[in-house]
Amino acid sequence: MRKLSALLLALALLFSFVSPTQAEGKALSVWIGDEQVQLGSLQPIMEKGTTLVPAKLVLQKLNFQVAWDQKSKTITGKKDGLVLLFQVDQLGATVNDTQQELLAAPKIVKGTAYIPLRTVSEAAGYEIIWNKEQRTITLQVREPSQGFLWKVEKAGNTVYLLGSIHIANKAMYPLRPEIQKAYDLSDYLVVEADITQMNNEEVQKLVLDLSVYKDQTTLKDHISADAYKKLGEILKENGLEANALDTYKPWSVSSSIDYLSSSHSGYDAGIGIDAHFLEQSITSKKPILELESIEYQLQMFDRFSDKLQEEMLAASIANYYTEDSGIDDLTEMWATGNEEQLLKLTESTSSNEELNKALLTDRNAPMVDKITGYLNESASKSYFVVVGAAHMLGENGIVPLLEKKGFTVTRQ
Repeated sequence: MRKLSALLLALALLFSFVSPTQAEGKALSVWIGDEQVQLGSLQPIMEKGTTLVPAKLVLQKLNFQVAWDQKSKTITGKKDGLVLLFQVDQLGATVNDTQQELLAAPKIVKGTAYIPLRTVSEAAGYEIIWNKEQRTITLQVREPSQGFLWKVEKAGNTVYLLGSIHIANKAMYPLRPEIQKAYDLSDYLVVEADITQMNNEEVQKLVLDLSVYKDQTTLKDHISADAYKKLGEILKENGLEANALDTYKPWSVSSSIDYLSSSHSGYDAGIGIDAHFLEQSITSKKPILELESIEYQLQMFDRFSDKLQEEMLAASIANYYTEDSGIDDLTEMWATGNEEQLLKLTESTSSNEELNKALLTDRNAPMVDKITGYLNESASKSYFVVVGAAHMLGENGIVPLLEKKGFTVTRQ
């Protein structure tokens, strides 16, 4: 029901651009801020409630480098680590290797390639403002997210520390230029775990091996009857059988419910901060290093006590039904770079000793050891380290631990 309501709302918003009276009105005009884009005879066209604009002209106006492949009928735009790819007559676009569905496909009109304006503008960090009376579409620059960036230097080596959020929505982009510049200046990208390897066959086998019961018990034997009933309702609401996850352990099921909750709220791990830079590194062939590994993190969750796993699942179920899950506040904290809020968030985990020890205390020290190794290298190298923001501050945070080792850590 929630998915249907969201879909109907999205369609209502998309199709509000068109009405019978508009078809005979003045021509559409496109503006970037206060400047009108001079399209000449290449006027925007409306198709299935989507505004299509001349690809090369508009992309260049937005400072993209544009390439056209005649054989595949593909338009590519590149700008500051962002790569957009549209193919004529295909209902999909690629934004930094992430597929996005389109309501209207790119097309050729009198020898000119046209692409959806909204997809381009949102990917490039603009929001669209529609003026029905004036029939104008205005692209306004979104304020760049501030994030949490620190810098450490020693003997010619530099480490940039970016406290990240692993899921994001489009409104979190663009990032402020200083973050992108730090990445561009770095020789290596360093992440907790290279999540681009999640679909590898060996990793999938490991996920299955760790996340399912092998002792003839099922999920129903490990959680309360009330939690099991509510879980079944959530699964049915999302088109699954109520017992679809019976063989899985609570920590794995909790992760699945969290994924559903974030998706319903418009958030996606595929465009999280670490995924954003991993995609850039794959495209540019920048070396990728890991502080941990996917295997390490999966085993960490699997070692959680039965009590903690049940508590995690109960919290995920409650969060699914909560109107205000707090994820928007988390995003706002990151977008504004509010260090005081980040510290409060980090300290809130200390109320659960097992969770705090497993997620932060036991992991931060080894991470700091690796970062110290980067700083003590004999070759002068730069490292762009992307780690969950909750690891950065607090008594046992990465920043304080580096400072205790005698390093000067500067907020950027």
